[in-house]
Amino acid sequence: MKNERHSVSVIIPAYNEEQSIESSVFQTKKTFEELDLVFEIIIVNDNSADRTGEIAEDLAEHYSNIHCFHNEKNSGIGGAFKTGINHATKEYVMLVPVDNPMDIEDMKNYLQRMDVCDIVVGVRSSRVGYTLFASFASFIYNRVLVPLLFNIGVSDVNWIQIYKKKLFLEDVLSFNSTGIFFFVEILVRARMKLLIIAEVPSKMKPRLHGKATSGRIMVMIQTFINMISFFLRMHLQKKA
Repeated sequence: MKNERHSVSVIIPAYNEEQSIESSVFQTKKTFEELDLVFEIIIVNDNSADRTGEIAEDLAEHYSNIHCFHNEKNSGIGGAFKTGINHATKEYVMLVPVDNPMDIEDMKNYLQRMDVCDIVVGVRSSRVGYTLFASFASFIYNRVLVPLLFNIGVSDVNWIQIYKKKLFLEDVLSFNSTGIFFFVEILVRARMKLLIIAEVPSKMKPRLHGKATSGRIMVMIQTFINMISFFLRMHLQKKA
């Protein structure tokens, strides 16, 4: 009998991931099946230039709980997640990176907190595959700048999180950023609305193909710009 308490829409943004998308989807699918959960997998092809969209469409044709949607232009991870939310049909939504498919032990950690929390945040014990510079930048971002500017009390703001979908439908939660900063936007708004947030341990797996966009210098710069812009907008709104 299916675990009807937890129905999850797993959103997988994919940009030029033809080498990884199929194995990643199958790994996540296997995890949810073995945990006997009601779920769907929503692949959002973010205007890939390779065969990612074609492979995703093929998966959707063969499996009834896998769906594929295409962004007409590259919208970033935040934009792809928003596309996924707009098509989600389950009670919870979570973003799962192509390069970090869910395994059973990690998902069990999330399940233990879902009934009593509005948001469950995964916390990585280590940054696998990060360069020295990327590790330093991640530390400054997660442990210095975000706590200093927003004080949301979350130790890893850029990792796998699960949310009650109704919070987005009812505009309790929202975000404007199309980049990785959207994670912080959501958490800041959640704290402002006094939502319950829990942290759980989560493993980061090594990327087997390609390079994560979050580790690129220009992406880091854009994330910093988005952070400062959001901070300034919040304070201007408070003064208005």
